[in-house]
Amino acid sequence: MNSGLTIVPVKGLTNIGLVERIRHELSEAGFRVTAIRPGRITLQQTGSWLNLEPLLGAWGVFLLDEREQQVIEHAKNGLANSLAQRSLPLRSLLKHLREQTRCPYEQLNDLFLATEGMTFGRYVVLQRLDKVIERLTYSNATITEIARQTGYRNEAHLIRHLDAERGLPPAHFLALRDTRMGQEPHRLVMAPVGIN
Repeated sequence: MNSGLTIVPVKGLTNIGLVERIRHELSEAGFRVTAIRPGRITLQQTGSWLNLEPLLGAWGVFLLDEREQQVIEHAKNGLANSLAQRSLPLRSLLKHLREQTRCPYEQLNDLFLATEGMTFGRYVVLQRLDKVIERLTYSNATITEIARQTGYRNEAHLIRHLDAERGLPPAHFLALRDTRMGQEPHRLVMAPVGIN
């Protein structure tokens, strides 16, 4: 890792147009932007740090304070650990994370909206779906097992949610798994509702 790089956690940097505008403004002020995305700017200092906060503030982008950084990091780490270890339904998972961070849900939502461009609940849903896709693609678990492992009510609930959010059925990811493992493509056969 380059020690000349500084990661600057920010809030308010949530859309592509603003990301590009801030990149331009920082470059004009003498900063070398090595990476920029919602919630984070990575800089190699060439400009004056004193100019950074007012420059960002003029565009409605603000530095995160230490407490806000800790809450976001704690929430993300708690979510990653929860998804790896247990299968909580979404509401229970959100409640668990809220209790773990000791932060009111509204404040978590505000922080995630400001840094990630989405609510905390939406962030959790998308991370949970990423875990589903990872398990469909890289494990030998069945869809029913994966639904149970990731907190879905049942296989049908997982399938509907995956299709609605990602536009792809589980069979797509199972085919990737089969190709990776050198097997014949997988055919998805759903059990009738109420049997699983």
